[in-house]
Amino acid sequence: MSEVSLAIFEYIHCRVDGNPLSAVFAAIFTFHSLFTTFYIIGAFRLVECLMVPWLTLQLIFLTTFAMFVVVWWIATLLSIFNLVQYYHTPSDQGLTNAEFFVLTGIVLTLVLFLCMKLSHILYKGFVSVRTQNMTRYRITESVQRTDSVLKPSYV
Repeated sequence: MSEVSLAIFEYIHCRVDGNPLSAVFAAIFTFHSLFTTFYIIGAFRLVECLMVPWLTLQLIFLTTFAMFVVVWWIATLLSIFNLVQYYHTPSDQGLTNAEFFVLTGIVLTLVLFLCMKLSHILYKGFVSVRTQNMTRYRITESVQRTDSVLKPSYV
């Protein structure tokens, strides 16, 4: 639901401002909401093949986000020695350069761990659906095997 709202918000900004980057984000949020919908449908109907695209997308997202956090911490290290600076107006007397990078790095790291925990919980849901499907398949296969073995064959 939130992804659809973000897609609509970005699309409106694209139409109002004419910014093509907003259109790209609107498309990304739309595709992600589609994959999330597939995951939810797959979880309720116990169809694991509908859940796999979202898990793949989430894995790609987490890997990219983790790399961004690592690069951010490298920039934080460089900002301590004033080698990297963020743009701010002269009237802005808020955080220093190093404080901004450290606080943002802490927030990004917390968000990364939250996303990782959420992905792990949803992966456990996928494994549960897969286990249920495999159990049902084994029971069905064993019933069919016992039925076919007990029937006499006439040649």
